[in-house]
Amino acid sequence: MSASRNPVESGPLPFVLAAIERLAEAIARETSDLALPGGVDYRAHAQRKSQGLMELNRLTPALATLRGHPTLRTALTMLLERLDANERLLHAKLRAARTVAEIVARAITEGQSDGTYSDQIWRENQR
Repeated sequence: MSASRNPVESGPLPFVLAAIERLAEAIARETSDLALPGGVDYRAHAQRKSQGLMELNRLTPALATLRGHPTLRTALTMLLERLDANERLLHAKLRAARTVAEIVARAITEGQSDGTYSDQIWRENQR
């Protein structure tokens, strides 16, 4: 007499959970790198996240059959929390990069001007 196995444990759930965990780990690594000073290998992180997303997309039919499973909900909640933290850091880095780019562009523009067409002299004479 063989022991009966839980159909969910022998079904797609372990594969789905493993895919979610790999994607969550890739996101956590990127978030950790973003929080450190210095450069970030965005290409490598994007590749890992794309791989995880592709894997999860392939498991979409299995996700539909597991909808409402408490373990899956927990894993997806954890993934969403990591994605939120990652998004916040990415936005902060992007805002900082835009600010630096604007400062550099302004410095280049001002450095190229000899003042001939500047309204600075006119404004000073109006005082």
